[in-house]
Amino acid sequence: MDERHAGLVAELRALRAEAGLTLRELSLQVHVSDSSLSRYFAGQALPPWEVVATLTDLGGGNHAELRRLWDGAQRERRQARWPATGAPDVTAVVAAERRLAPVVGICALIAASGAVGWALGRR
Repeated sequence: MDERHAGLVAELRALRAEAGLTLRELSLQVHVSDSSLSRYFAGQALPPWEVVATLTDLGGGNHAELRRLWDGAQRERRQARWPATGAPDVTAVVAAERRLAPVVGICALIAASGAVGWALGRR
């Protein structure tokens, strides 16, 4: 977790404490699952801005400050995913290829079955 994300997580935890609600009660107010909220409060995932804004309202926080923290965390998250300079990370490329291989195979199978169906329909 980067520095800006850590700052956002600390603020979200403070908002939760200020709201005085359980995770389940918060999930009903924010309209996300309690497991998602748990990941947000643990810093394992970056919440959508709408969730942060609702938590800010519930905990009496400063929208401008939290938006600044959220924007910074979002920017660092994007930069971590897509580095702007340097050689590509070979392990990331290989991992992406492994994830896409089954999808490509299924697409090829669907295309082939469609071509066969079309050819049989032309008879």
